Amino acid sequence: MIVSHTKIYKNFQTSIPKEVRETFGVTKDTIVEWGIDENGKPEVNFRKKVTVDDIIGLIKTEKPTNSVELKKELYK
Repeated sequence: MIVSHTKIYKNFQTSIPKEVRETFGVTKDTIVEWGIDENGKPEVNFRKKVTVDDIIGLIKTEKPTNSVELKKELYK
């Protein structure tokens, strides 16, 4: 079991210990999820931030798409 201690700084900021970052592959693109489990204990999970590069090509369509028109639709 890895046990580390961190300090809570101004505005409740803290750092993730190196051992934890290395064990879970935490990078600058990692999202930290904080929660409380059914027993009332704190729970911390790490997940990768989804980027545009991650979702490009996931969906295939029969009809052609125009990326400029799609982007315009986002801002309506």
